[in-house]
Parts: sequence; C-alpha cells; structure tokens
Amino acid sequence: MKQKFTSLSKRLSRRILMVSIAMITILALCIISFSINGLIKMNDTYFLSILKATNETITRSINATDQDGFYQTMKNIDTEINKNPFFGDINRKISEDMLVYNIVIDSVGTYLYHPDKQRIGKRNFFDDIAQTSDDFRKEFTPHMAHSQTGTQIIVIDGISASMYYTNWRSEKWTNAIIVPRKGLIIQTIEIGLILLSIIALGLLAAYWMNRLIIRRATQPLRLLASSTDEVAQGNFHNPLPQLDHNDEISLLRDSFDNMQQSLTQYIEQLKTATAQRAAFESELQIARDIQLSIVPTTFPELTDADIYASMTPAKAVGGDLYDFFERDQQLYFCIGDVSGKGVPAALFMTMTKSLFRAYTNDGSTPDRIVTRMNNDLNRDNDTCMFVTLFVGILDLQTGQLNYCNAGHEAPIVITDEACPLHVNSTLPVGAYAGAPYVMETIQIEPQTTLLLYTDGLNEAMNADEKMFGEQRIADELSRAISDRQLDPKTLTERMLRAVHDFVGDTEQSDDLTMLTIRWK
Repeated sequence: MKQKFTSLSKRLSRRILMVSIAMITILALCIISFSINGLIKMNDTYFLSILKATNETITRSINATDQDGFYQTMKNIDTEINKNPFFGDINRKISEDMLVYNIVIDSVGTYLYHPDKQRIGKRNFFDDIAQTSDDFRKEFTPHMAHSQTGTQIIVIDGISASMYYTNWRSEKWTNAIIVPRKGLIIQTIEIGLILLSIIALGLLAAYWMNRLIIRRATQPLRLLASSTDEVAQGNFHNPLPQLDHNDEISLLRDSFDNMQQSLTQYIEQLKTATAQRAAFESELQIARDIQLSIVPTTFPELTDADIYASMTPAKAVGGDLYDFFERDQQLYFCIGDVSGKGVPAALFMTMTKSLFRAYTNDGSTPDRIVTRMNNDLNRDNDTCMFVTLFVGILDLQTGQLNYCNAGHEAPIVITDEACPLHVNSTLPVGAYAGAPYVMETIQIEPQTTLLLYTDGLNEAMNADEKMFGEQRIADELSRAISDRQLDPKTLTERMLRAVHDFVGDTEQSDDLTMLTIRWK
C-alpha cells in the first residue's frame, strides 16, 4: 500500500513551529511576568506623578476658587484619569465600580472631596475602609502626620483597591487616588492578550516564512526526484536538473548523475552479456544434445539380455559416460565418471568413449582395453584429468563375465539378493602412465541383473547434507527383489525415484548415471 506523500517543507516547518512554540512559550511567560512587574511599577510611577500634579492643581483651586469650584476641578481630574487608554475605557464599559477616582481627607479622615458629593463633610474615610485590616490606621496615620507619600492595598466600600496617597506640608490634608484592583487585572489581561496575539502572529508568520524558505531550498530535490523517476522507468538518458548552488543537494545530484552513467554502461554491458549468455546457453544445449547422442539412447531387444541406462548431468553437460554394443554373441559395455564437471569433463568423456569403441574392435580383453585407453589418455594430459572406468564383456551364451575395474564403483549383482561384485582396487584411467590393470572373471546365473552406477547415486545429498549412501541402495534393491521388479528399465526408474525423493528440491551436486543389464 502506497504511503501518503508528505511535503518535506511542511514537515520541517511543523517541527520548527513546535520547537518555536515551546521556546517562545517559555520566553512569553518570562516576558509576561516581567511585563506585569513592569506594569505594576509603571502604575505606581504613573499614579504618584498624577498625585503630584493634582496637588499643584488643588493648591491653585483652594487659592482661586470656592468649594464648588474645588469639587469641579477634582471631578475633571477624575475624568481625565479615566481616559487612560490602558484601563479607563475598558473599565468604563465593564463596570463603574472599576473606575479610578480621587479623594481628599483631613487628618481625622473626613472627606473634603469624594466623587459622591453626599460624602463630603459627612462621611469618614476610615469608616469606609472598615473591612481593611486594623493595622492599616496605625500605619497610615503616621504617614499622614509626617507628610509622606506611599501605596496601600485597602478594601473600600467592599471593593479591593490600591490607594496611592500623599499630603501637603502646609495643610493636614491627604490626597489619594483609589484604583480598583479589578481594573488592574483587566489591564494586565489586556496587555497579556496583546503580547500573546503578537507572539501568535509572529509564530504564524515564522511558520509560513520557514515553509517558504524550506520549500525554495528543497525545490531542487523535487526536480531531482522527478528526473530520477524517469531514470527508474528506464529512460537512462533523461537529463538531470542543473543546480546553481554547490551544496549537499548538488553533491546528491552529481551522485545521481554518476549512477545514471554507470547504469547506462551496466545496461549496455548486461545486454551484451545476456546476448553472449544466450548464445553460450544455446551452444551448451547443442553440446548437451551432442553428448546425449554420443551415448546409446535406444536399447536393442536382445535375445539373451535386456539393457537400460539413464544419464543425468549435474550441469548442461557432464563427465559421466556409458556405452554398450553386441558383437558375436559378446556384449561389450562400460561405465565411467570423469573428474570434474561441465565442458572439460564432457570433452574428456567424449575422448574416453571414442577410445572404448576403438579398442574393442580387435577382440581385446577388458584389461587390455583399459590399459591402452590409459596410455592414450595419459599422454599430453596437462590438465591431469582422469576417469574412473568399469569395462565388461558378457558372453551371452555362457553367462561368463570378464571385466576390468579402474577405480570405479563396484557393480551390484542382483539375484535373490543384492551383492557388490568383487573388484580389484586400481588407479583411474589417465591418472598414471603404465598403471597395471588386471582382468577378473565371474560366472553369472540366468535371470541375474547387473546394476552399474556412478558416485552421483550413492553420494547424492539432501538439504541436510546427508548422502543417499550404499545402505539405501541396498534397501531399495531389497524392496525391488521382494516386488519382483528387476527388469532393467523398471529397476533403473525405481532407483531414480528413490534418489529424487531423498534429495527433494536440493540442487543436484554430481552427474548421475546408471546402466542395468539382465542376462536371461
């Protein structure tokens, strides 16, 4: 299932955004914390400066106006204070209880000015702050006596507020600005929201800017990916994009260019190699057909004997061989296994088979035939190849078998039981010039079967690297004797099935050849 494509620029931008949010959030909290502290100090400075300006205004009002004029002057000052853009307009829209106002009291707390005219001269400031802690009067009164300026948190008319106060040296009056703390909270929230909005807009702008920058930076990658897709579809001559910057992407582009050129060369070489391999395989098939045509593939119906053979090369061609022919009531036969495999073994096998036919024309005995073959094959044998060989001559009238063994597997004589034929241990043909070979003789009974085979039978391996072995050969022959399936073709095919069942799907490791003869 194809995965959903995700843009690299989008993925990197998201990761940068997440990191930026984490870092800026921490930074924003620090900024907001410092901003709040700075705001508090700014408020203190701001309201204390207003008190100073108000004192000057009050002084002029006392000297120049009556009580009504003094009230109106203070009222105008309250109005101006509440026009402060940081909190005045917001507070006014939310609640009148959050508006800032001035008060003027005498030494005992009687109001000389309050926005509510009903309190002037009639109400006492200390009564209105009765909910404030009892320690406040003790702290506040000395301040008034010594003409000090300060700040206090009070509860006035049930509302928590900050009070900024000062008094005159010439008059025992105290002027104070009452700032409801709700208004300060609104002010803080407003500034915090403004800061957060600025940060959010900054993050959003940074995200899109990063994405744009990354998108432009990865544009060559997209072009390179598009070009390499064309190459992947077999268009090896498709030009790669030219890049202006000498960076990692440029190095990647050069690497793809080298790979494209290498692939082009490799494909051309592969085409040539494929054509050569096809020609070689065709030649091997022809060689296989020629090799199989060299050995007898049709089995004559003789009056006194039945013959059947099977040869399965491990490769296209192999080094096993067998041959037989009948002349003058004599059955000449041989089986051999050339060292090695493949074409060299096949050539050596051809020479061996040709020599066997050549040296059996003059009625020679098996030992003489093998000796002459050995001398010829050993001559100019620079590759040091050799062939294990068994040569036999069966008299079809008497059942006398003359034979010579040159390092080959002993044939099996099958009557009511299966027993290996006695053979002398001698050197293979072609291994050593002048090697002595002797003829042996045995008299076989009618209905006797001879099974000759190469080591591809007993050394056949399965997936566990276990060999078929001589014991399995003996067991299979015992079952064939019990089933009375001893005619050459049936016995050979039965043995082949047993080997194939044992080996399974394991690749054949050696040439496998069997020659079966039954004397009637």
